[in-house]
Amino acid sequence: MVRRFLKPFLYLMPAALLTVATGAEAREWTIVGPRALGMGGASVAVANDASASYWNPAAYGFFKSKDGGYYGDRSWSATLDAGLGSQVHEDLGEELDKIFQIDFDQFNNGVIQASDVTDFLQIIDDLRSFSANDARALTVGVNGGLRAQVGRFGVGGYAFSEISAKGDLDLVNIAPTSATTEVDVISQFANTSNFNNGTPVPSGDYYFSSAQKQDLISQISQMPGWSSTTATNFIQAVDYGISQAEASGEAIPAEIQQLTTTVAEVASAADTGGSISDNDSRLLFKGMALFEFPLTYGHPITDDFSVGANVKYMKARVYNTSVRVFDTDFADALSEAQDDYVDSSNFGIDLGALYRFGDDLRVGVVARNINSPSFDMEPLLPGDEDSMEEKAQVRAGVAWMPLDFLTLALDYDLTQNDTTVSDNYKSQNLGGGIELDVLKIVQFRAGLYQNMAENDIGPVYTAGFGLNLWVVNLDFGASLSPETTTIDGNDIPKEFTAALALSALF
Repeated sequence: MVRRFLKPFLYLMPAALLTVATGAEAREWTIVGPRALGMGGASVAVANDASASYWNPAAYGFFKSKDGGYYGDRSWSATLDAGLGSQVHEDLGEELDKIFQIDFDQFNNGVIQASDVTDFLQIIDDLRSFSANDARALTVGVNGGLRAQVGRFGVGGYAFSEISAKGDLDLVNIAPTSATTEVDVISQFANTSNFNNGTPVPSGDYYFSSAQKQDLISQISQMPGWSSTTATNFIQAVDYGISQAEASGEAIPAEIQQLTTTVAEVASAADTGGSISDNDSRLLFKGMALFEFPLTYGHPITDDFSVGANVKYMKARVYNTSVRVFDTDFADALSEAQDDYVDSSNFGIDLGALYRFGDDLRVGVVARNINSPSFDMEPLLPGDEDSMEEKAQVRAGVAWMPLDFLTLALDYDLTQNDTTVSDNYKSQNLGGGIELDVLKIVQFRAGLYQNMAENDIGPVYTAGFGLNLWVVNLDFGASLSPETTTIDGNDIPKEFTAALALSALF
């Protein structure tokens, strides 16, 4: 008995351990199909139709067999499915809303009015804050496919599209707009007439106390490009401007002090920048639309152990572009970004293994894109690569049927996968779920999954159902994060996915 339970691991674990040891990384694992989605993304040891070409081609080794058991004496099957989803990482939505709502027209005359001082300070702080976290991003994903299985062979087509957007904000060109020439940021801040429409700022204490002003002057005068005189003029102008704007009820002195030094730090780094009208703050879009056409074969090694493989032609459209963040909204920016891409093609190989402990318990491992195919990409920023690689992904899964009408499943990414969000943002999902089959007619599913490598989204709950109409099945699944964010003034979940499929089994 012990030998029986240890046997599959002698086959499955060496490949998995080798992959983990070499630190292979890949694009985030896509949950394909509503059945898998409804069960928390767990399907490596569950898929028992043509969709197994994606989840684990080793399942094909148990098709068309009198001992197929759970996999049935499957002569043929076909599935057609589509899914759509989005992820909002960190606080991108709230920060984008701040940027989109900035009204730059108030600075078009090249003069900062007294009433505009707090707005200008807040704008600079918003720009600086947005650029401080490169994991702020929105990812939009679409997937779909049509595949067919005949005995232990399969053919099909898959489409995956994943594109992420994040901010790259210009902290140099931040001076008030000048109609005739570029403006020296430090001089613009230090010229007190700019804060009072040409009239010298009266001396005295307005919003800050004398001690607070001296502290700010001391901090700012030590920054590159600032002198004691320019720092004093700058603080006096800000002090008077805030008082004229009657901002004392809007923020406590400590917050205003922080914004004031932030603006000075930005000005110090910018030294001599252009005007806000020249600001080149952008949304960076990066992603891939990938089309796969696999040939699948599964082969039984023993009655309980099977292996399988896909050899697939892959055609990719890689996006790596930018759109100005000002004077637009996110929907228009996303549409514009999709018009800039590079097409190329390659080949990929997937391998799978599956072991059955009777017909109740199954364990599987699948490795996708083990040859790490790469696709052409247009460099956008200095240091950008000229290609995007589909690195190897490995996922393990287990499924248990304690009762004929009840399935429990669990999947885990053995690789920590790259994402289009950021070089520093990884994905390694753990997910599981349950399926309740009522009279072989209706299936109810529920589950959850979570990215164990990051914590900005948290657990994502899933649900779905299936309806069997003789040989035709209709399935729907969805996932939803309880965490929400705001984009363009609309509250949306931080992660949402929906999928629909039509399949035929015989």
